[in-house]
Amino acid sequence: MPTLIFASDSHLNRHYGRMTPEQLMGRRRWLREGFKQTVDHALAVGADLYIHGGDLFDGPNPRATEMIWVAGQFQRLADAGIQSLLIGGNHDIPRTRAGGATPQRLFMAVRQAHVFTDPTRVEWWTGEVGGLRLAVGGLPPDPRLERMDPLTHEPPDPLARLVEPIAPPDADLVLLVTHYAVEGTLVAGAEEPTIRKASIAALAGKVHQLLVGHIHSAKDMDVDGVRVAFPGPTERMGFGELELPCGFLELRLEGRGKLRLQRHRIQPQPMRRETVRATDIPGEDPTGWLIERLRRWSHPEQLLQLRLEGPLARETYHHLRFLDLMQAGTDLNFYFDLDRHGLSLDHAELLAPDISPGVRPSPRGEIRTVAAAMLAAAEDPQERELLAEALEMALESYGGGGMEEGE
Repeated sequence: MPTLIFASDSHLNRHYGRMTPEQLMGRRRWLREGFKQTVDHALAVGADLYIHGGDLFDGPNPRATEMIWVAGQFQRLADAGIQSLLIGGNHDIPRTRAGGATPQRLFMAVRQAHVFTDPTRVEWWTGEVGGLRLAVGGLPPDPRLERMDPLTHEPPDPLARLVEPIAPPDADLVLLVTHYAVEGTLVAGAEEPTIRKASIAALAGKVHQLLVGHIHSAKDMDVDGVRVAFPGPTERMGFGELELPCGFLELRLEGRGKLRLQRHRIQPQPMRRETVRATDIPGEDPTGWLIERLRRWSHPEQLLQLRLEGPLARETYHHLRFLDLMQAGTDLNFYFDLDRHGLSLDHAELLAPDISPGVRPSPRGEIRTVAAAMLAAAEDPQERELLAEALEMALESYGGGGMEEGE
């Protein structure tokens, strides 16, 4: 039975600014492994087509080492006689035509894949697969589309902006691949080009299946007889996608207008978030108490985020050794993130002059508090003078003025 694999949103070569070079190398290996599993499966089932729906890379200028590795994967497919079809995504397409070509173009230049490159019209690839005539259309995102239509004050519909109507060639099965948001899949208030359901419904009788990248969730829709499938990403990008399933689609072509979809899961890098209420942290040895919990939650291959939330007694706050906590979390995990944005101080009478109740302490306020304690403990006049100068320089580096919430 003719088979094709559809994957999307691999975000290879992604950069994480807070990771060490060693962590970044390891994280990128996990991203590559997610993509590689889609290729491995295509080879294992003897697929006829391999389609990637955009954001293969996380930017338009991936490192040469990443490009070489990906070329090796497409060569594996080509050597097995599997045709690859690719489109760019909003991450790996340059924002302007002058910015250069999408990196996927390289794989077409070396004849490893066919790449759909025109964002203004649907291009078509046709071929015979297992005795069935197949037509696959590709529409990459257009970076020149505005986020909000100035006339309607709504996100523009990319299918309504095409320079010519969608007119598939005659085929037993017609698929359309794109990388756009679809109405009903974004959070309220999101502003970006969005395909309207009415535009999808207008494809009835022309397109049997719409395959969509960009949306990082695995779901299926039926819009007036037009089936829409989102494979989800091949790896989670960060803690905001903590519960997100990763995977790809396998499509079995069963006859004219008939196909069957099967979802395959990819096991992503372990990721975990734990939240501790500040009111639960004991005043005696709060650092040791937190480190003991870190030991229970940690794993050497895991990305762990520890959130500290709620009002914290100032005395407990100053007994917390955050550097020790960070070091323990980093030693016990692949990557550790300590999120203190939800902390506040609960005793107004103990707050520094520029901190109000319920507001997180600012760097300026904490510098002033620590310096005051050091000045009070210093007995040498010269030491006190140096501390005072250091305090003045530190506060100047943060600028003048009072603290705003969240500083």
